[in-house]
Amino acid sequence: MVSHLKGVKKSTLIDEMRKALYEYKNEHPSSSQKDLLQWVQQTFDLSVSQSTISNTLKRSSEYFSKEIKNNNVKRHKSTKYPELEKVLYKRFLQYQEKVNMTGEIIQTNSKEFLQKMYGDANSKFNFSIGWLEWFKARHRIKVLQKIW
Repeated sequence: MVSHLKGVKKSTLIDEMRKALYEYKNEHPSSSQKDLLQWVQQTFDLSVSQSTISNTLKRSSEYFSKEIKNNNVKRHKSTKYPELEKVLYKRFLQYQEKVNMTGEIIQTNSKEFLQKMYGDANSKFNFSIGWLEWFKARHRIKVLQKIW
């Protein structure tokens, strides 16, 4: 496949860059997408496609209407049970100094809280290692020790 970006490293804007692009576009409404491509290249030393610019501008209200905890990520993984995550994170903060909060403990608590909050209908949800990694990333939890 021949690409107009041949030889250019694939790049993705993080939310801080998207916000800056959106603000620049608002300040310079007559700027074309090609102008914005050049601005991104000069400002962030980053090569992106025109579709990235287009999608960023199209979804700008979506990006900035959400409460974002970490602006330095490229993509935000939404949660299936946001209220459950709030409860789990609150519990994590309460007990992290008192108990060695392992991944297993978080997964076990998650299953228990899911059952209490949502009933049997959602009991098949799997709190896998992958889910745990995303949970830690969303809440910027750095280290969880494993107990064997």
